[in-house]
Amino acid sequence: MTVNHNGAVLNFAEKYQAAIAKGFSDQQLRTQILWNSPSNNEINFDGAKHVKVPKLTIDGGRKDRTRNTITNAVGNYSNDYYTYELTFDRYWETLVDPLDVDETNMVTSIANVTNAFNVQQKLPEMDRYMMSQLYKETAKKNADGVHNDELTEANILPQFDAAMARMDENRVPSTGRILFVTPKTNTILKSAEAQNRQAVINGNGDIARNVYSLDSVNIVVIPSDLFQSDYDFTEGAKVIDDSLQMNMMLIWNGAQIAPQKYSFVGMDAPSAATSGNFHYYEQEYADVIVLDPKAAGIEIFVDKAASKKTKTTSSK
Repeated sequence: MTVNHNGAVLNFAEKYQAAIAKGFSDQQLRTQILWNSPSNNEINFDGAKHVKVPKLTIDGGRKDRTRNTITNAVGNYSNDYYTYELTFDRYWETLVDPLDVDETNMVTSIANVTNAFNVQQKLPEMDRYMMSQLYKETAKKNADGVHNDELTEANILPQFDAAMARMDENRVPSTGRILFVTPKTNTILKSAEAQNRQAVINGNGDIARNVYSLDSVNIVVIPSDLFQSDYDFTEGAKVIDDSLQMNMMLIWNGAQIAPQKYSFVGMDAPSAATSGNFHYYEQEYADVIVLDPKAAGIEIFVDKAASKKTKTTSSK
């Protein structure tokens, strides 16, 4: 068991969480920008697996002023909290050969041991959980934001315009919008945009598509197996037969919170019970939650047909 000089069990959770943050950014965590949601700054942890998000409500607006009149000042706001329970409670463990451990720097050793696990298993699992939760939360809290329209070169730009306009109508900030697309959808998008620009240059047809610029929205291409409506998270993250394929998602980054908290990270020293190996164990609470007042900040386009091929978690 990893202990300090006083005999207490050491928990490297906080140091490990800081150590892997850079590792995640250097690897292929395609939804990292969503896990780092600006709305995470509003989160207050209430114990290990509960978070609170403040809800400040102004009770009334301005009134006509009468001169030479003293007003009766009263509180004109209320302060409350949305409380959420983190439901993605995950652990991973392995035996580690003593030759693979640098006992002078346990945090570095843990990072070395888990690097392959992070790249091959954890990061794709995080991508899949993020996307599937955004779909489920949007379907529950903003059903009008889920669309079954097939995306083609003829309609993808009008669909994009319509999604942007709906966000404008719902006062979703224009800054911070991101467009996630599959490689196939990205090809359709590029082709449609190229045709549109060529048509405008040549003056062909009746095209006047200067409503929104794709250049103002960050486009992220994500593999289709990481961009589906549901997965089997029993062990790792596996695609299931009745999962829907998402093709495009326009999201205002901040509509969601994505709290993560390692509750324990540590290694036990070699013993007879572990056949002379170190025993590594990590436990993390996490979740992806769309904030009720901000649910209009997500627009998702899915295939009507379900995915038929089951895949295991991979870094591909």
